[in-house]
This record gives sequence, structure tokens and C-alpha cells, in this order.
Amino acid sequence: MIKTTTLEVKGMHCASCAVNVKKAIESSDGVIDANVNIATNKATITYDPSVVNLEVIFKNVEKIGYSLSMEMENQDSEYKKAKRRIITSLIIMIPTFILMLLDMTKLLMIPYMDFIDILIAFVMIFIVGFEVIKRAFKSLIHGNTNMDLLIALGTLASLSTGIMKIIGFQVTNFSYVGAMIMFFHLMGKFLEETAKGRASFAIRGLLELGAKTARIIVDGQEVDVNASDLAVGDVMAVRPGEKIPTDGEIVEGAASIDESMATGESIPVNKNIGDPVIGGTINETGLIKVKATKVGADTFLSQLIKLVEEAQGSKVPVQEFADRVTTYFVPTVLIISALTFAFWFFFPEAGKSIALWASKFLPWINPSLTRFSMAIFASVATLVIACPCALGLATPTALMVGTGLGARNGILIRNGESIQTMKDVNTIVFDKTGTLTEGKPKVTDVIDSGKQKMHFQYLLHLKITPIIRLQKLLLPLPMKIIFIY
Repeated sequence: MIKTTTLEVKGMHCASCAVNVKKAIESSDGVIDANVNIATNKATITYDPSVVNLEVIFKNVEKIGYSLSMEMENQDSEYKKAKRRIITSLIIMIPTFILMLLDMTKLLMIPYMDFIDILIAFVMIFIVGFEVIKRAFKSLIHGNTNMDLLIALGTLASLSTGIMKIIGFQVTNFSYVGAMIMFFHLMGKFLEETAKGRASFAIRGLLELGAKTARIIVDGQEVDVNASDLAVGDVMAVRPGEKIPTDGEIVEGAASIDESMATGESIPVNKNIGDPVIGGTINETGLIKVKATKVGADTFLSQLIKLVEEAQGSKVPVQEFADRVTTYFVPTVLIISALTFAFWFFFPEAGKSIALWASKFLPWINPSLTRFSMAIFASVATLVIACPCALGLATPTALMVGTGLGARNGILIRNGESIQTMKDVNTIVFDKTGTLTEGKPKVTDVIDSGKQKMHFQYLLHLKITPIIRLQKLLLPLPMKIIFIY
């Protein structure tokens, strides 16, 4: 029997990481399909349990420096870590930046500025940005390349120039550039986590639709319990205005149930003994007793959440192209960076002519630098400017936002491919009994006996009661009321 499971991926921070994890999962015999989403840090795996078990897949992923987990981490934890890092970076970088400007403009001669630059760079690279350096070398040890490796090489190369200058080499000190590289990288990670957090609000919104507690009947007495502790067969008492804690069947009483959360229909549905009810829907009128038939992951709401999560974790066809590009991107950038260093070092005159020309437009370029300094400057710039995080994150983040907005507005999207297909759709045909509703019944027109039309709108609160009251108010008058649901 084929199974599909969604797991948390730990240690993944860029598009290249996602490609490496996907390859490791698919290398296991018995894995039919694998989707690894960098935006959600999740892997959706379809496999044959008679051929391979999850333990084997876990080991294959661990071999390349990542790990899989059955327990889903709170998205807020990564956001909070990224926020702490960027706040620490700002506290360090802003005062130092002011000192550097004062020193460069000769407004204030600061002694031992080279030492200060090295110290700041060391703190930013090896303390604040330690996780980036650790991931970079961890991936290198396992024979993989990722975006962290580009950042690590760029920052360490910059720091090394400061150390070489203090030792006595004729080279410009670019230590502070290394600190700035790490700062902007951490800023980018913070913005990424912020975007992920906003996109995950849809799942949180769906979770909030469910009831937190339930009132079950035990030996004739009502006992309050957590909704998560319910078991199949428990009988729950649900009063008017309360949410039905889980999917079940009415065993006593009758009520009007607001099922707009599940069906989109705003008019409450009358339910009697033997009728099924959905967890998360609202009892409008009447005390009822409901026998739980589904709990936990089997409920309608849980399946709804699972559907949205799977859609967010899926890939659109255009993302396959981005994955292929990122597979070769990092090695290509490393080669280009090495060639850039060689050009500026072995052909200094050609490089100097380029620098003289560029300095007319870019005032921060100094053509008088030594050839070694210019070679370091150009190769580091190549490393850090070529980080294609946006290439790997744009599509999955857009997918998360799109499916999340759809879920909040009652539109459920089964997979990412459907979203890409929608761009070619120019006609939608609905097959539905009655009318398509907005979920807000209202009086649109009032026509008197003289056939003089008076336009007004009266929004109702998804209940039948206000409509009845409105009818009692207006029916004695010689008018005809038109209701549009």
C-alpha cells in the first residue's frame, strides 16, 4: 500500500539545500515521489512501505548534513531567531558604521581602526553569523554546495585581508566589508522568515475554526475536557452559540447548524437525531447531544488543513526549472569567482583600465589599489552578488501566499500545478443547484404596490432570525420583498 507523509526538514536554508535533500530522499529504493519546499521547510514523500521505511530515508538525508523529523516545529521559532540575529547585528553595525564614516571623511581620526574593523568582522562572522559558517562547512564536508558557502567564502576572504594588512602585507583592509556581507545576508533571512510567517497565517486561521474544549457526558454528568482528548464514542453536549467540538452524529435534540465554515452556505441547516454534524460548525438554536464519530486527524477540519498544507508543499512546473538552475549555480559561481581573481591578479593593467572607467560612475571604486587588493575585491563581489535566494524562494513563497489567501476566502487549492494552470483559464462554468452565494444574505430591492422602486441594502448576520423579523416588519405594508441569497 502506497503511503504519503509530510516531514519537517531541519538544516535547510536555501534552494540548493532543497535540491540536495530531494536527491537524498529519492535515492532510497521504494520512494515514488518527493517534494521538498524551502518556503515551508517540509518534505512530502510518497513511498512504498513494503520496500523502504522512514528510518532508511532519514539516514540517507542525514548523510548529506540535514535531518528529517516527524514533529513540526513552530514557524515562529525560526522567525524569532532571525529577529534576534538582525537586532544584534544592528546594535553592532550602526555605531561602527558611524565610526567608519568619520574616519573615512577625516572628520575624526580614530586610532587602531584596522583592529576595530577586524574585531567587528570577527564578531559578525563567527558569533552572530556562526550558524551560516557552520552550515557552509558542514555542506562542504558532505560534498555539497549551497548559498551559505558563497557567503562564508566572501566574508572569510574579506576578513583575511585585514589580518594580512596587520601582519605586513601590502593589501587593503576589507574586513568591514565581510561584516556588512554577513549583515545583509542575515537581513535577507529575516525578511524570508517574515514572509513565511505571514503565509502560514492561513493554517493558523483554519486551526482557530475548531473548538478548544468540549463538554462530554460521563455517568450522567457534564465534564469539560480539551477537544484534543476526545475519543470516538464520546457524547458531547452542545448548547446554542457553541462550536461543535468534533465530527459526529446527533443522538438527542434538534438544532439549526451554521455550516458556512464548511459549505459556504450562510443559511443555517436544520439537524435532527441521526443527522451528521461537522466539527467547528456552530449550533445556532437548541441543546443537542452529539456522539463523536471522528477525532483528531480524521475530522473534516483536519483534512481541510492537511489539504492546504499539501498544496503549500507542492511544486508548480515552473519551479522544476529553478531547481535545475540552482543545482549547477553555486559551483559555476565559485569557478567564475576564481577566474575573476586570476584576471585581476595576472592582468592588472587591463583590470586597472576597467576600474578607471567604472570609477566615473561608481565613486567607491579606487583604481589606485594594489593588484592583489583589486583581485580580492572583485572576486568577493562576484561571490556575494550572485546569491540566487530569490530564484529559489519566489515561487514557493508565492504558492504559500496564494493557497493561504484562497483558504481564508473559502477557496481550497489542491496543488500548486492548479495555480499555474489557472493563468490559461478564461472561462469558468459553475454547476450548482440554486445560486452562487456570497455568504451574506441581504435585501437588495423593495418594490411598493405603485411599482416605485426604492433601493437599499440591509446586510444580515448569517442568521435566519433577522430575516423573519424583517418580514414581520414589512409584510403588513403593501409591498413585495425580494430576497437574494
